[in-house]
Amino acid sequence: MEKPLNRFVFKMLLFIAPVLLFFEVLFRLGFAPIVTNSTLFDIKMLAVQKHHIKNVKLMAMGSSITLYELNSNIIVQNFNLPYYNFASWGLQIADMNRLLTDLVKTNKPKYVIVCSSLGDFTAPPNSSYLNYINTSNYIKDNFPEFFYFKNYNSIHQIIRRKFNTYPLVLDNWGGASLSGKLRNKNTGKGDGHDVFPTKYTQDNYQALDSLSAFLSEQKIEFIFVQAPVKKSDTGTDQYQNQLSAHFNKCKSIIEGNGGIYLNYYNTSIFTDSLFTDQYHLQTAGSVIFTKEIVADLKGVIK
Repeated sequence: MEKPLNRFVFKMLLFIAPVLLFFEVLFRLGFAPIVTNSTLFDIKMLAVQKHHIKNVKLMAMGSSITLYELNSNIIVQNFNLPYYNFASWGLQIADMNRLLTDLVKTNKPKYVIVCSSLGDFTAPPNSSYLNYINTSNYIKDNFPEFFYFKNYNSIHQIIRRKFNTYPLVLDNWGGASLSGKLRNKNTGKGDGHDVFPTKYTQDNYQALDSLSAFLSEQKIEFIFVQAPVKKSDTGTDQYQNQLSAHFNKCKSIIEGNGGIYLNYYNTSIFTDSLFTDQYHLQTAGSVIFTKEIVADLKGVIK
């Protein structure tokens, strides 16, 4: 009985080995597995694995607001803590809630910064992130090739994604610069921003409350930053009322859970010339924005 079993196992290994070898070669050539439906998120998580980024004490999370507007050089020059920007296009607050709950367990940060705007409260959570979250940290850290099989996609899809990836240069801390109009290659629209409020807004408020309560329980300082908004796009009384209501809601949630709420909606400082669209600052604006944040957090982040 033992010999037939050994032969079966041997034949199975002969069959499986070339498949595993093929995907390993594919991985080494830069054709990464598709983990979620966000190309940028997958690229970032592979960078975290490749560079062994762990124990990030100052963690940034968010959508493209945090990705582009939080200047990494200014942050690391002013705060002597291990820092990384985990932000990705199109993340909603509900996504951040799920992802941060996972990332906090592995990094044990002292501070979490989320730079946000209205678009982070307009859509449902992206269920594909659960494919990453619900995988063991050991596999994520050591065998990302596993995702070729866990989230199977054809070779054609893998190759197509690589060559259709939106050109983006990340700095050593996961941030990026924005000099032209934002385009999101994953969704076909700029970072998921939509008419505000939507039927998903209340769910995202609830996710913000859940996230801030969780971070408070973990003894992590939660710093929620309201990013500037372009003045020429906020002219009507109705929109101004919506902005004020949103600011007050977020402030109440954050401070109610012991976090820090900062608001940089200031059209005198952040003039229209600093924006590339309604919500996103160009590089010059991001420098001003980050310096304002650093000045306000000097006595908080130590």
